[in-house]
Amino acid sequence: MSIDFDSLTDVLNHPVRRKIILALYEKKGLSYVELMNLVEVANTGKFNYHLKILGDLIAKDQEGKYRLTEKGHMAALLLQKFPEKKGEPKPLNMSDAIIIGFVGFVLIFVNPVFWISYFADLIIHELTVPSVLFFVAIGFSTFLYALIVPGGVMWLLTTRRVNSHDIYDLLKPPFTAFILVLVVLILMLLRGVNLTLTLKTPPTIINPPAQIPNGGIQYYTTYSMTSMNLQTTLFQGLILAFMGVLIAEIAHKLRKKSPADKTAKGKGVL
Repeated sequence: MSIDFDSLTDVLNHPVRRKIILALYEKKGLSYVELMNLVEVANTGKFNYHLKILGDLIAKDQEGKYRLTEKGHMAALLLQKFPEKKGEPKPLNMSDAIIIGFVGFVLIFVNPVFWISYFADLIIHELTVPSVLFFVAIGFSTFLYALIVPGGVMWLLTTRRVNSHDIYDLLKPPFTAFILVLVVLILMLLRGVNLTLTLKTPPTIINPPAQIPNGGIQYYTTYSMTSMNLQTTLFQGLILAFMGVLIAEIAHKLRKKSPADKTAKGKGVL
């Protein structure tokens, strides 16, 4: 991966990657294990991810040791020349991931569209909606809430907490929410709990009416009906929460790269 001037700030906008650059600048050549221990990263997948992001700032020599390239030396000099800001990115610790994940779980569980419709169904005993379009709108609103709110809130809390957009950190809270939702679904299954919301449209008369043998007239009616239960809503909300985090991150990156945003930065507005 080739690093250019525009992408250099994003590449160095993480403490692990800065540690890698500075460690190689100081030690000249380090093996994979030596470098991994020096920057204090225990997860090989995460470490490989950061090495990949550094691209052509680093390279392997004939002995298999990592060294800085010419670009890497320039990046190291920049890091030494300009001190880090106080609000530097930091990894999301497990306690924060659990708290943010719990918030996401609560938001998944308390989907207001489902619960308002469900309690209305309990009170009325049979929730009749004006038309097919109306209960399609209810289903779509349930989907839209599950896609935007839990994932968006977890993304916002994570980025505010660690001042970073590292994908590993962003996905920690949804995984915590996943475990909590899974526990709830298992408990509901063991207890035989099944909360189901049923929606139906008013019956409509089919024309023309049918003739019956004794000379009378028989009218046929028809209606549309759909149902959704809490288990399905929770499972869909869980999947959509992961998607919501990724959508929020993509939207953030697109906003940063928008022409208007770059123009504002160039003029010192941002």
